[in-house]
Amino acid sequence: MAEIRIEPAAPCDIGAFCGLLRASKLLTEDIDAAHLDGFLMARQATEIVGGVGVEPYGDVGLLRSLVVADSARDRGLGGRLMAAAEEHAAALGIRRLYLLTTTAGAYFEARAYQITARADAPAAIASTSQFSGLCPSSSIFMSKTL
Repeated sequence: MAEIRIEPAAPCDIGAFCGLLRASKLLTEDIDAAHLDGFLMARQATEIVGGVGVEPYGDVGLLRSLVVADSARDRGLGGRLMAAAEEHAAALGIRRLYLLTTTAGAYFEARAYQITARADAPAAIASTSQFSGLCPSSSIFMSKTL
């Protein structure tokens, strides 16, 4: 079995990545090739088996679209992607990461993310399409200081 490596996304990854997101019932509406700039892909040989994104907004960022293919689950890949995303965010000068989730609150809580009141969202995060419309208001809003 080929090793799984994590590397920056390329514009040509958009189709495979969005396919993974749709298979996991995650949003794809605001993701396009230009939007992949802050994303990391997990690759096994030539196949994309996971991904995650960081949208920087000054010293805060939005963690986006953590996904792992069914074929690559239960091997710690989600944790590797999270660690790589947080390292990438810190290198960009991000001091606090925010995220929205409808199903993975416990997963993120186990990784030191804390439930945060939506009213406490920084203006830059509150103005994102994820926060302001794409994610349902019932989504859990979480954050972590890096």
